[in-house]
Amino acid sequence: MCVLFAVSCGVNGKLASYHLHYDDLFGSPQDISFVEINPGKYKFVVIDHKALKRTSEVAAEAGAAAAINGTFYNMKKGGSVCYLQIDGIVADTTKGDDMKLRTNGAVVVRKGKLSVVPWSQEKEKRFIRKPGRHTSVMATMPLLIKDGYAVELPYYKGFSDKRHPRSVVFEKDGKICLMVIDGRSKGNAEGMTLDEVQRYLQSMDGGKGCKNAVNLDGGGSSTLWTVKDGVINHPSDNGKFDNKGERRVANSIHALQR
Repeated sequence: MCVLFAVSCGVNGKLASYHLHYDDLFGSPQDISFVEINPGKYKFVVIDHKALKRTSEVAAEAGAAAAINGTFYNMKKGGSVCYLQIDGIVADTTKGDDMKLRTNGAVVVRKGKLSVVPWSQEKEKRFIRKPGRHTSVMATMPLLIKDGYAVELPYYKGFSDKRHPRSVVFEKDGKICLMVIDGRSKGNAEGMTLDEVQRYLQSMDGGKGCKNAVNLDGGGSSTLWTVKDGVINHPSDNGKFDNKGERRVANSIHALQR
């Protein structure tokens, strides 16, 4: 059974947040929060925190309407381990052979407009040579959906096949959606494997699904915030099923009213 707990609309109803609880989805309880944003009314920015900070704190400082945690980072030193570019300035490049092999998606923001695109070493090299003055890029992995079709998923034991909290950015019906799937809370929210995330995205709206989608850093990093309601999911770092367990992260994605 699915229970829709709350729908909260923002300015002129152009930003809506949803909280869904499933008693039994993929054989387990699931708790999902997402924000649906009209890109005509909101612009997007990628923010490099420069230090490890909570997504909610950075969002409040930026005057955002909604925000989600960003890509993978070095938990000891900070800084992204995937390519990160802010308004034409390259902040970080993809680190390590393993990350280079599986970093196959990116969030690209050009003049406030967000899109989800495939990524590769070749594309990264092109952006390093010519980053684009008004362009921000956050590489991440893996790409989940492209042009409405499921993308073949890389297999990494423990990451791909075990259930974890997940953060996702996707495009659907001309809207940009920020989603967090909670997890690591027995009896409340188990989290999903990457295959389950992909299947869930394709099942949305009676099977219409989404157009493009990419996975962000998950686990204890997964945080979704709105200016009206604060942190609207259940970050898992404190081991409790509440909204207080937010982890400090290195970067994030924000929607600001135009």
